[in-house]
Amino acid sequence: MPITFIRKSAPAPDPGSLDIDSMQFFPTGSAACEFASAKLLLPGVTSANVGQLAIDLIISTLHLPCVGQLETPCLLPCAGIGAFDHLSQRISLSLELFECPVAQGPPVFVLQQRAPAARGCQQKYAEELARWISEAAFAEVVLIASLDANLRQDRQIAGHKINYISSGSTAAACQKLGWEQLEGGLMADLGQQQSVLPPWTLIEAFRHSSIAYTCIVVFAAEGNNAPDAMRVADAVNQYLDLLIQQQPQPNGKHHPSKGVVSLPSPWLAPLSWKYVYGPASSRGLY
Repeated sequence: MPITFIRKSAPAPDPGSLDIDSMQFFPTGSAACEFASAKLLLPGVTSANVGQLAIDLIISTLHLPCVGQLETPCLLPCAGIGAFDHLSQRISLSLELFECPVAQGPPVFVLQQRAPAARGCQQKYAEELARWISEAAFAEVVLIASLDANLRQDRQIAGHKINYISSGSTAAACQKLGWEQLEGGLMADLGQQQSVLPPWTLIEAFRHSSIAYTCIVVFAAEGNNAPDAMRVADAVNQYLDLLIQQQPQPNGKHHPSKGVVSLPSPWLAPLSWKYVYGPASSRGLY
């Protein structure tokens, strides 16, 4: 298969010239996926990438099967070794869909985004994704977003709160879990200042398409964001009932995680996290 290289100096494509109406779903198997009345969980590619990390944790812990890929010219191309099984012959792509069974009702589908939108295409990507969600007839979208910790206001500085933004119909369920609605003033300011960036482009597209949505919001700083990802994954597990049960470990030991990264139970770190900080240093250096 020929490999095409794109020069970094090449000018960005004109969004108006792209065939942006071509977002398509390609199932991995012969059976059709039933999206109607199901819920869709997806990350926003935002500060600290907490959403993508939390999605990785959920997929890895539950061993979710990949049921297909979404293809769109609005995302930068991405292909790499299997994120959850390095010996697998399957290639990880920009936008992959996984299926997660739940205790009751239709399954939850989990969308992992591994590549950002191309320059100037974020708005078009959000619109195309909203169109696909509407056509698939998902009952609700759950979006995970992390905002820069420097943007916190006074009441958000203490502790690690889970905030939410919702379309209204899901607000009661969020409040029942003890989450706090993101302040209207802060939400309006950020939505105006960062209107062309996620999660605001996605939220606006969902609103315009009358899609029921819940956006789980946390504030995070760039760095080791595994703790933030676990905190958000716990919140998602509570909200969607993903069958992840907290199992107490003897003597407070951590989950073995197949020797990759030691995480508190029940989370299982994906293999792709193994070399986040590079290989271990030689003891001979000390």
